[in-house]
Amino acid sequence: MPKVQVSHQEIDEDLFIRSEKLRINNKTLRTPIKAVNMPSLRKDVPIKDSVKGVNEIFKTMKIEDIKKYCTGGKDESNIYKSINTPLNKTDKKKEVNICFLQLPDLRLPENNEIDFITNISYVYSDITPLPLVQGLFKGDEGISDFMLFMEFMQKCIDSINRLNNKPILGVIPGTMPSSLVGFLVDFYHENDITSFAFDFQGRIHKNFEVHIRAMITKILELDISKESFLYSCNTQRGKVTKGSSIIKGNDIAVYNYGFDVMGDSHIKPRMHPDVVKKMKERASNDLNIRLFNSEDYGHYKFSDIDAIIGMYPYDETGIALDSFNPAINKKRAYDSQKLFNTERIGLEANKYKDMLSQSESTYEYINTKDQIRDSLGKFRSYRSNLNSYL
Repeated sequence: MPKVQVSHQEIDEDLFIRSEKLRINNKTLRTPIKAVNMPSLRKDVPIKDSVKGVNEIFKTMKIEDIKKYCTGGKDESNIYKSINTPLNKTDKKKEVNICFLQLPDLRLPENNEIDFITNISYVYSDITPLPLVQGLFKGDEGISDFMLFMEFMQKCIDSINRLNNKPILGVIPGTMPSSLVGFLVDFYHENDITSFAFDFQGRIHKNFEVHIRAMITKILELDISKESFLYSCNTQRGKVTKGSSIIKGNDIAVYNYGFDVMGDSHIKPRMHPDVVKKMKERASNDLNIRLFNSEDYGHYKFSDIDAIIGMYPYDETGIALDSFNPAINKKRAYDSQKLFNTERIGLEANKYKDMLSQSESTYEYINTKDQIRDSLGKFRSYRSNLNSYL
């Protein structure tokens, strides 16, 4: 099986932010990097080329739909069109594209259904991600769910390897018992898989610090840190504190755990039905814009376009301010927020790369960011614990 080629690895001396050169399916990129959500790409909302390099698309597939596709009860060409349309907006010669399939049901695909879903991920990806299984690990059947999960992963790996010329990206569900994470990394390693996507499943990193430690510990024990890369998917920025318009940038903080690529969250936050109802009522009347501020690493909520003017980085982005106005174009307004935040976080990741390439620590720079400064002590301690292993 082909593997991701990892070279020129540089690790911060104070934080576990790392930079490495990756070669994936004959395409080269430098980490850390922010993945771009493919469906949000549009010509009238340009982002800087310097933040591009990895693109992701997530497709949720219910088991009842998979069965219909496999028996001809549903037209599968609709799936390919929904992937090809955004895929054609990327630079397929230079940029790494990854197609994740999310499976929300307890019942998992079988036999030709497995071949069907792995073929989709393989065809539309430069590194084939295993399916994101989100129907398991919801009750108290952790061990039995884990055995079922590993059996399913093995079938998916075997399906891909029938005709495979690309690396495989192992997935680690954040909701699985942390005590089993090491066994899962061992399982992947036995299948010659050394790169992993950690699925935060719509939650912030604080909920999974034990899981991440278990994953990193096993990677170091296996001595594969110099032949692997880590992908963060479905991580959330967090929730707004009552009475505040700022959300702490928990999403960008995942780079401090050694993640090379930070993806978007494609899972809606879990909220009480009454809260959802109120939000829908408010959304029909109010402007709701959330933009990442790279000056302090906070996500700011705006209910007025004019309120953005004071913090808007006109000299650093090609995204016009009126792009965020849903009264002009609602879909463009939504995509603009996604792309703006991706661009801002991507530019910060570029700064990390530049500092590490010059053997400079990112600590003093990130220490100027008010919204996450209180977490730096913990991240610094985390890095210190790894010193003797790196």
